[in-house]
Amino acid sequence: MNNLIEASCIEEIINVIEQDIYESTKGVEYFNISLHTNGFAQTVTFCDIELWSSEDDCRLEISDLVVVPGEEDRREGLDYCLRRRLREELAKLATIKV
Repeated sequence: MNNLIEASCIEEIINVIEQDIYESTKGVEYFNISLHTNGFAQTVTFCDIELWSSEDDCRLEISDLVVVPGEEDRREGLDYCLRRRLREELAKLATIKV
């Protein structure tokens, strides 16, 4: 299955998530989520931590969806996937003691 997603769609999702972070933290701007692509693969990272890759698509299968004719992708949307992965990584980072 081709997991490449139009770069402008990914960038739009990233921008919305970054805006939500900015608003929820009352102005923290140093959280950068980045899209990297080489034309064959795409990777979304946060602080050099991979959140999603087109080569190892970690979006969850949604088995209880009603099948819509012509709709083949039964995975969670990229927005939900990136938010879920970001929460997972932030939880790990929160355990660091300095």
